[in-house]
Amino acid sequence: MTKRPIELLQQYWKHTSFRDLQEEIIKSVIDRKDTFALLPTGGGKSICFQIPALIMPGTCLVVSPLVALMHDQVHNLNQMNIKAAAIIGGTSTEEIDAILDNCAYGNYKLLYLSPERLERTWLLDRIKNLNINLIAVDEAHCISQWGNDFRPSYLKINKLREILPSVPIIALTGSANQRIIEDICSNLQLENPSIFRKSFLRTNLVYGVYQVENKEAILERILQKNPFPSIVYVRNRKETQVIANSLNQKGFKAAFFHGGLNAKEKQKKLEDWIAEKTPIMVATNAFGMGIDKKNVRNVVHLQIPENIENYYQEAGRAGRDEQKAFASILLLPNEPKPLSEWKKDNLFDKEFLKVIYRKLNNFLNIGYGEGYNSTHTLNFNRFCLQYKFPYTLTYNALQFLDRQGIIKLTPNSSNKTKLVFNCSSSELLDFVYDNHRQESVLIQLIRNYPGIHEYSTPINLELLSEQTDESIAFIQQTLNHWQEAELCTYIPEDSDLEIVFNEAWEEDKTIYRTFHHLDQQNNLKQEQYSAMLFYAENTDICKNKIILKYFDEKYDQNCGTCSTCLQQKKNKTVNNLQDNLAKIIATLSIQPAAAHELITILDLEASEIILALQILSEQNKIELNNKNQYTLT
Repeated sequence: MTKRPIELLQQYWKHTSFRDLQEEIIKSVIDRKDTFALLPTGGGKSICFQIPALIMPGTCLVVSPLVALMHDQVHNLNQMNIKAAAIIGGTSTEEIDAILDNCAYGNYKLLYLSPERLERTWLLDRIKNLNINLIAVDEAHCISQWGNDFRPSYLKINKLREILPSVPIIALTGSANQRIIEDICSNLQLENPSIFRKSFLRTNLVYGVYQVENKEAILERILQKNPFPSIVYVRNRKETQVIANSLNQKGFKAAFFHGGLNAKEKQKKLEDWIAEKTPIMVATNAFGMGIDKKNVRNVVHLQIPENIENYYQEAGRAGRDEQKAFASILLLPNEPKPLSEWKKDNLFDKEFLKVIYRKLNNFLNIGYGEGYNSTHTLNFNRFCLQYKFPYTLTYNALQFLDRQGIIKLTPNSSNKTKLVFNCSSSELLDFVYDNHRQESVLIQLIRNYPGIHEYSTPINLELLSEQTDESIAFIQQTLNHWQEAELCTYIPEDSDLEIVFNEAWEEDKTIYRTFHHLDQQNNLKQEQYSAMLFYAENTDICKNKIILKYFDEKYDQNCGTCSTCLQQKKNKTVNNLQDNLAKIIATLSIQPAAAHELITILDLEASEIILALQILSEQNKIELNNKNQYTLT
């Protein structure tokens, strides 16, 4: 006998009841209807396809762009004795065959794969012959050209509709407005989809934007006032360490987290944070995927994110237990950056893209009409130095070419810059004592790589550059200088990126088709940053109203708890107080009056009269006469 959804929820997930909309979404899927589910952060999206997968005969096919999240979900499902597997980059053909056989004959209930895999015709042929009961498209906003994280590879998902026309599809996302919802439904060819939208309103979350003179001092006050698990988001890797170290020196227990850490370091830091050994995590936006700790009380941003979608997701990691929590943005008087300055630092045009693509082919010695399906290693730092390209914009351009399918970009972990010191730390410090810049590089190396005196150690030049505020070129010159002085053995990296060219180089013609997407991407990013600027800078409209309007959700009342609402209450109180002071002075200018008489004459609350009389007395503007009445002095 097939178990009911609530029974499976209790058996495997140990929950006694569903969250809002989960049960209705599950029923729609079990009824074999195409379904769209918009469940903002913490809404429990995965259960909406995992429970139907257990109820219906066959295997649920889950398409997701997040490799780490796929790993995490497969691991958790297997821990619950639910058979699940994932096909991701690096999975060999033999492993894929074994996984597909398990789905066909081994009662595997969920098969996860990345959208790029759908480009393999042979894999689609195998999937076509499986008993697929449901297609679940996670992070579905990636399909939409208007989405925050549009990926052209996601457009290939509609091939599944062609080969499995009778299989229902569920599309899930945590952030989408009406335009994105319509785009997703159209691209996936959903037929009369049941659309479920959970409100973006978080009544327990207090949003605040504060202009401050000293961010660290205010951050410390926030963490002292609410000594519970917290996340502090900062702009770059260097800041994660600086802020975490500063907090630890002040007696807090903090750790740092960023994309430059290896998998083992990330896992250890995450575990310590969840166990509350280090309840404060200072992190870049790399800290987010799969984070679901219920009792986070503070999420503090020390700079504004680039869009409201990201901010809502990051802020929403607070208060998932429905208890009161705080999402705060701290800004200096000269922040945030105006749109014109932000555009200059973050957006590139098609002329820049043309130059990057042309120089990339020149740098790798690829001739006209050549390069298709060839693999190359690239020393990114050397590439930027040779052509004097800005580091961030250049990497963004390569990532754009990757997303457009022109190249495939992969970090190359096998080639690393390596360093070992041939003398003691004190000898090294003596050598650099009169050179502050070299001393800064040395101190960071000793601090970050404890084994660097014993063995040849891989070092991260990008991270070192961020920590020292020195260019990678200067650090490389410094290491060469030390090697010439026989203080160290320095082995420069040959490459740090691997690039596969998916198309032959035909000069600018190869990338013409991407220009439309680039213009669209730039326009979208400007719109998004402008909306984030409005959220940060506006002091008249309730913060909840701004967020909800952005997601096309109507909210008529003010929340009463955000920084704008509280300031308006404070202003109103001050204005009322000034009115009350003026009324009392006007009344006493006609005749003396006792406090109870003033309450009657002015029709005010006793507390309002007493506060006003106290202030006037302190200002020596009134005094009591022998009849216990107030008179003007």
